[in-house]
Amino acid sequence: MLEELSQSIELSPLNQEKILRMLRMPRQADAGPQDPVFDAQLAKQVGLCEAEVRRCAHPRAVLRILPVGELGPLLEGNDIQRLLADCEEAVLMAVTLGAELEKRLMQEEVTNLSNAYVMDLCASQAVEEAADRLEGRLRERIRAEQKYLTNRFSPGYGDYPLRVQRPLLDYLNAGRAVGLTLTPTGLMVPRKSITAVMGISKAPKPEVYGSCRHCPLITKCSWKSFGERCYEQPVINIGL
Repeated sequence: MLEELSQSIELSPLNQEKILRMLRMPRQADAGPQDPVFDAQLAKQVGLCEAEVRRCAHPRAVLRILPVGELGPLLEGNDIQRLLADCEEAVLMAVTLGAELEKRLMQEEVTNLSNAYVMDLCASQAVEEAADRLEGRLRERIRAEQKYLTNRFSPGYGDYPLRVQRPLLDYLNAGRAVGLTLTPTGLMVPRKSITAVMGISKAPKPEVYGSCRHCPLITKCSWKSFGERCYEQPVINIGL
């Protein structure tokens, strides 16, 4: 089964406090209980960048439900095997914020690096929100069939290698469906995109997360440097 959800995911205003947390801005030392927690100038910049991201983003998504036995090259690694254990079917999904936002981010990278960085964080939060909304719709539908959906698991998590990205996009025909492609070096275009696999089971399953030990970003992970883990953050709060 293949479904294309085009121009049907609307973004709500993003949580700007979470974006400020991603920027790792400390509370002002002399702030009183009624004072702003973060620097006012930076908070203003975040607000402007958040509005620009929402103006330029056009979320589109595609998903496909297949028997687990037909996933072939997508079943690489122990983590994905654990995720799909006891599942007869799996959901493949791709979500992207579109080419207009990609172009806008590239323009800002040339003209204003500070804004470009903040907009990048806003866009990361926005694409995660879009993926959450798509997952929420699907979860309701699966629940109506008296089945259960696992958590999302994306290439690059744990020991799930990034090289499965290409066959995953091929299964979804994502280039034609939502304009999402892969460069020869394995980068998604548009960059603000998410792909993931979920399992469909007849009984609830515990969530599966990849361990830090296998993560390709372990040597430069900002979450780890603060004694935190990315998968323990709220799902709309991503960024490395």
